[in-house]
Amino acid sequence: MSWWKPFAKTRPDVRPGQESLPEDNINGIISKLAGFYNFSAAPFDLKALEVLELLGMLNPDISQALSIWVNLGNTGHEVEVEGRNPQAVLDRINALASTVYQTGGGVDGLVNHFLRQIPLMGALSAEWVVADNINDGLTDCVTVPVKRIRWQRVDGAFTPFQLTNAITGSNMGSIRLNPVTYSYMPLMTNDGSPYAIPPFLAALKNIEVQLDATDNISSIIRKMGLLGFIDVKMTIPDAKPGESDEAYRNRLARRLKDYAAAYKGNLSKGVSVHYDDQEIKHNATNAGAAAGAKSVWEINEEQIFSAIDIPPSMCGRSYSTTETYAEVDFERLGTKLINGRRMIKRFLEKGYTLDLLLRGINAQVSISFNEHSAFKQKEKAAAEGQRIKNVLSKRDGGMISDDEAAQELGYEKATGRRPGDTPPDGFFGSAGLAAPVRFQFNRQAGRYEFKPEQIRLETPADDRNDQNYMISLRAVLDGPEKSAIAKALAKAEAVAGDKTPAGQFALFVYTAFADTLRAGIAKTAIMKVCQQFTGNEWRRWRYEDKNHLKANPSALQAPPLKLREGWEGLSIDIGLVDKSALKYITNVEDFYFGRGNYLANNETTGKQFVSWLQDEYISKGLNIKDAATWDEFKTKFANLVNETSFSKIEQIVSTTMGRIQNMGQTMSLYEAGIKRYAIVGPGTYPICSHCLNMLGRVFEVKVAAERLAKVLDKGFEKPADLPPFLSNKYTSDQVKEMSDSELQAAGFETPPYHPKCRHRKAAVD
Repeated sequence: MSWWKPFAKTRPDVRPGQESLPEDNINGIISKLAGFYNFSAAPFDLKALEVLELLGMLNPDISQALSIWVNLGNTGHEVEVEGRNPQAVLDRINALASTVYQTGGGVDGLVNHFLRQIPLMGALSAEWVVADNINDGLTDCVTVPVKRIRWQRVDGAFTPFQLTNAITGSNMGSIRLNPVTYSYMPLMTNDGSPYAIPPFLAALKNIEVQLDATDNISSIIRKMGLLGFIDVKMTIPDAKPGESDEAYRNRLARRLKDYAAAYKGNLSKGVSVHYDDQEIKHNATNAGAAAGAKSVWEINEEQIFSAIDIPPSMCGRSYSTTETYAEVDFERLGTKLINGRRMIKRFLEKGYTLDLLLRGINAQVSISFNEHSAFKQKEKAAAEGQRIKNVLSKRDGGMISDDEAAQELGYEKATGRRPGDTPPDGFFGSAGLAAPVRFQFNRQAGRYEFKPEQIRLETPADDRNDQNYMISLRAVLDGPEKSAIAKALAKAEAVAGDKTPAGQFALFVYTAFADTLRAGIAKTAIMKVCQQFTGNEWRRWRYEDKNHLKANPSALQAPPLKLREGWEGLSIDIGLVDKSALKYITNVEDFYFGRGNYLANNETTGKQFVSWLQDEYISKGLNIKDAATWDEFKTKFANLVNETSFSKIEQIVSTTMGRIQNMGQTMSLYEAGIKRYAIVGPGTYPICSHCLNMLGRVFEVKVAAERLAKVLDKGFEKPADLPPFLSNKYTSDQVKEMSDSELQAAGFETPPYHPKCRHRKAAVD
């Protein structure tokens, strides 16, 4: 369907070609009338480009601005290719990257040159060099000075020419450039003019003022000095008899000059010798005048920074810049850098695509630069993470769909192809091309390399809750752990020696660690964190998430299940069970985290620590006071604590959250009047043989609920009060041979069946 049909019933009244007249200024018209080269005149004197070129090397402000463009702008880049043979494309662009711009450091140096050329000259100007045998593609990329480019109308269109020193035939020193291989990409232009406007052009006037001031500074310092200047008053001698007026004046002038030289030499040594007919006076420099000069200098410099559009704060000038305004400055600069990088992106895409076409390789090339480091990146990342979390929470809560969530996060849809997916129409896709492959430029090696695909895994809501709980616990426990490590090492250093038995040494060190850890944790708000996360998890699985009531296929086919208030089969006080469950869970977390027993439990972890300390002490020959051995010991001990802490927290959190999930599901199933449930969950790796043998097992809801009520009513004081793990009681082969009723009679109808178990329940009937 034609594009205008949705908007008009009749064909628009248009004619082929351009109806507006090309604009030209008076200089260009005069040039044409005078019979010159017929070049279009630039809107400014092009000699300014030569001045800017020198200033880029000699002026501190311009040089620093260019350095900022280069250092912040070259973030590295990647190449995405859609083609039948990605390896052939990689080999080819690497061959090209190894030959281009050798005098400037290859592809990376070429990008740096463009990032300097664009703000200084206002345009990217470069040419791809074609091989002698065109089928061999491109061989190099050369930069063409912007100051040498002139534009002329050829067949009504502006065409680039390069001015050269060679005059042959009728070219009058200019050669026409091929737009297929040559690129002139201006950052900004005036209406009707193809010439780029250099962003730094507006700074020339103020830089001239700055140069004049700089030239005067040395003269002022020589004349005025840092502290002031010396005034010598001398008595005028009488004229000699017969001396003419002119000779008298010359003699006085020579006398003043000689005395000035003498005083200058003596005063530099701190000595002043003179006759009594002379009076020496010191005149101090006015500090207010110096301050005024500084203000004038800063005002002029601010105008320079304004002209080159670089925030003064980026160049080390405060000028009362606040942190908030500095952030705005940084973001503005980042936007300009993106604009400049976009021109470089187009130029590289043009060259790589042209090279592949000349060599007969059918591929589409796309360049993308990496993101630059953002101001306050940590804070922004945290805010962005919270925003994403809020959107996903709405999705998980059923308020919005997956696609709506993706659109809120800036994506078109949530069901698009991801790395590793099979293209929709076979291996080569609908267009006959392969799925996109990304190459990243290795700046150290100077080569493009395959970028490893990142497989994105959707994190279930319960896993996200586990991770958030772990992160919160680590944040609170990190301080006490560090203090405990420091105390243990101090104790180790104090008791280590030839007369200290290994067992006693290990006990001393571990006791110092455990006692300090417990004392440190007692001063934190660890239990508030535990109660918040476990309480939320209990409410979720007890009252909010009812998917397990309809998760089984057979249950989905049945009429929708509804909670039955006052169901005649209820024999358990639901309210009492809820209270007991929250108390039970809180006591479990208090035992492990509130008392520090996740690391300071003598029955389990403590024995491991003591055993390690004994072995480590013995292995060092009772000589850990040796400097090198001591440093190694400190590092290993700290690593042992950190690794054990992470492992134990992960295990306890995962197991606790899984236990809460299954306890809440049991009571929900019971309250809803469900008779039986099945064990469901992941059936692929990672899965242990015990859980594999439990998948699909069906158990009685009432039996499970009554047993749970008894466990919760008894309460928790020590690990023995927790239901035992299936893996600790039976082997996987024994489980495989047992019936559902036998397993339930033994009390193993409810996950978790082992630490970090991921399985749960679903209603059957």
